[in-house]
Amino acid sequence: MSTLRASCPSSPVKKSAGNVISDNVLSLPWDALFNNVENDFDVANTVADSILKAKDRCQITPFYVQAVIANSSVFLVSNTGSSETLHLTHAGTCWLLGKSGTCALPVADSTVDPCHAVIRCTPESGFFIADVGSQAGTRLNRRRLVPQKRQALRDGDMIELGELVLEFFVDNFDRVKDPLDACEITYTGYEITYTGMETYPGS
Repeated sequence: MSTLRASCPSSPVKKSAGNVISDNVLSLPWDALFNNVENDFDVANTVADSILKAKDRCQITPFYVQAVIANSSVFLVSNTGSSETLHLTHAGTCWLLGKSGTCALPVADSTVDPCHAVIRCTPESGFFIADVGSQAGTRLNRRRLVPQKRQALRDGDMIELGELVLEFFVDNFDRVKDPLDACEITYTGYEITYTGMETYPGS
């Protein structure tokens, strides 16, 4: 799955002499965003605003993964490659995280495996995460995950991939209610299988 990037300028962007617009202006890959929301301009504009403000929601780390639900599509946005670069995935239901360039969300950290963890989404169960057998392991809210066993993800959760700490956010712009909002769901004993997705060494 290809990943699209949006770079953040290291210096402030100026509208005119002396007038600074923002020191966190990001140039989004608009074509990819429009495609993900089925070319709905109003939705794209609302989603873009949320994406540009996501980092401000971080409480414990500057790194995050933002799940966006819009026009019945789901995609992820993150700055796991660096705090000044955004990665926007194509709409889908399964995204691999790791150092490998083939991962949907590349992670620039020496303690992270080439293919470290996977985030999936289903209409019935919402989001969940699983470690795919990494060396350093994956933790969710400080609890280490059993490899190949999935665990429900909620808005505001903390994810640790090796020594890299991330925060997970969910922004749902559809009127369909998140199935995890009404009850607590814990997944145990489920094995993760990959059908028609990326293949990687050791799988």
